[in-house]
Amino acid sequence: MTNLRVKEPGVARKGEAVSINVDGAIVEGFTSEPVSVVLYANGIRSFDRSKKLYRPRGFFSLHPQARTATVIVNGIPAVNPSEIYPTDGMKVRTQQRRPLFIRFFESMVDTSLLHKPIVRNRLVWPIALKLIGKSINNPEPVEYEVKHGASTVVENADLVVVGGGVAGLSAAVEARKYGLEVLQIDDGLEPGGEMLCDELEPPGMSEPGYVFVRRLREKAVELGVKTLPKTTLVGFFEDAVLAFSPYPLGSGTSYVISAKAYVCATGSVDLPCIFANNDLPGIMDASSAIRMLTLHGVVAGRNVAILGATERGLRVAEHLRRHAVNTIILDKSKSSSGKHDIIGGVREVIAVGKNRLTAIEVRCEGESLRLNVDCVVCAASVNPDVKVPAQAGARVAYFKGLGFVPVHDCFMRTKKDGLFVAGGASGSPYGVLHAIEGRIAGLSAAVALNKTGAESDREVLVKEYRSVLKKLGISDIKESVFKSFETDSLPEEKISEPPTLFCMEPRRDAFVCFCEDIRLWDLYRSVTVYGFTSLEKVKRSTGVGTARCQGRLCLVNSALYVAYVAGLSPNSVGIARQRPLTLSMPINVLAAIGVGGN
Repeated sequence: MTNLRVKEPGVARKGEAVSINVDGAIVEGFTSEPVSVVLYANGIRSFDRSKKLYRPRGFFSLHPQARTATVIVNGIPAVNPSEIYPTDGMKVRTQQRRPLFIRFFESMVDTSLLHKPIVRNRLVWPIALKLIGKSINNPEPVEYEVKHGASTVVENADLVVVGGGVAGLSAAVEARKYGLEVLQIDDGLEPGGEMLCDELEPPGMSEPGYVFVRRLREKAVELGVKTLPKTTLVGFFEDAVLAFSPYPLGSGTSYVISAKAYVCATGSVDLPCIFANNDLPGIMDASSAIRMLTLHGVVAGRNVAILGATERGLRVAEHLRRHAVNTIILDKSKSSSGKHDIIGGVREVIAVGKNRLTAIEVRCEGESLRLNVDCVVCAASVNPDVKVPAQAGARVAYFKGLGFVPVHDCFMRTKKDGLFVAGGASGSPYGVLHAIEGRIAGLSAAVALNKTGAESDREVLVKEYRSVLKKLGISDIKESVFKSFETDSLPEEKISEPPTLFCMEPRRDAFVCFCEDIRLWDLYRSVTVYGFTSLEKVKRSTGVGTARCQGRLCLVNSALYVAYVAGLSPNSVGIARQRPLTLSMPINVLAAIGVGGN
């Protein structure tokens, strides 16, 4: 096994050194890092098998809601290794079994097994369907002890801030200044979000990102902001809002929340790039690559290819190169510029490897080459994390340059009363904007709750906000969102090609949904054969967005690809309805809420 640890975590995040048992072997890690990072640092990249085709699966994203792989922990099945932290002596079992006949029937599988793909299979297909149905990779029933009742905590606040990044902390601090009781929910081990991992100076700031966010976090503590760490908001229901923490392991803690206003500062989602064999372990998002390095001292690989010469991709390369990692950036545009090694005009990428990535083949205009890389980082495009605001009732629409965004005005108000959005969740790409938008959202919550002086302070801040938008060159894009809020009209502009698409044809081995093994070929057939041009119908036809990650990684890519194939605006295709729960919860926890959660 290759150790990818280039340094120990900083003193503030180091935690205790622990040893865990992984499939009979002892590996070392720290209590401050998720189990998935411990495995990856020790060269273990394949944790699981996919549901239908039994393809090897590792993590694509370290975000708790991006559940591309699960493991068995201390006998408990289907545990997400990216949201569980190790304890000394913990036993982890990966799941690598793959039935032999799956390979024979793999070419016949059509999305959710609802259709016969080709006529010549009409005799063998009914038999194959039964065998495949029996072998679907669901966790096998096991017995393990859990508490009869689980802990349920009731929380009341004036304002709930969902997300602990720069936007969320800024909103919480501003609201506390006006005397609001603020509850902050964050799924990380500590508040700070992605900027906590940034050792460089973000655009518009004069200090490293982690320095800025640490000072902001200290201010929130000083003002008395209450925080629920390692906790995810999982649903807006008619009579309550529900959050969940997976601790204690095997049962967890649920929170029933009541508040007068909510700020959604849930950040953005790195979209997976779509190319051949893009589901191989060793392919990850940009956020995870930076988080592993700066928080945990683990590099994503020794030779890394980065898809997308975006600002995000360039920053990932800069971080990795500081630790002697060889990087190459691949971009779809023809131009190649800057101090980084960039290959432009990339049309197709093919990942090579059996149980993990070992190389990629790149096809550009006029040439092909093979790169011996051990990791691919997807940094071509991001989209606001719209799940929580959409659940709460905000209107979501597509705006070119931002993606699918909760429609909001310059005061960060959405179409749902008492619901505000800020930061990456609003489509803003820069940390300096996240800080300003968070402050505006906190002030807007204070205005909504009739706090004296908040409105005049908000007016001053909005003027500054619009000035910064112009300096960063995104004023026109954001103003189009504000205009849609006022007029209730949506842009109907078509897209030339999804920014994450690195395929020249609808391939069977290019995956859009890692959970359900749904491929580009499946979506193409949904549009061209069955005539489905709304994402809701494609979702019902294929099952895309219905599995463990609840569409976090696949719905936006699916909507953009369907719009591309059908020649429609993404707003005509739409984004599928977002329903709770955003995160799976143990059945005993749900039962406890129903019995004793009031």
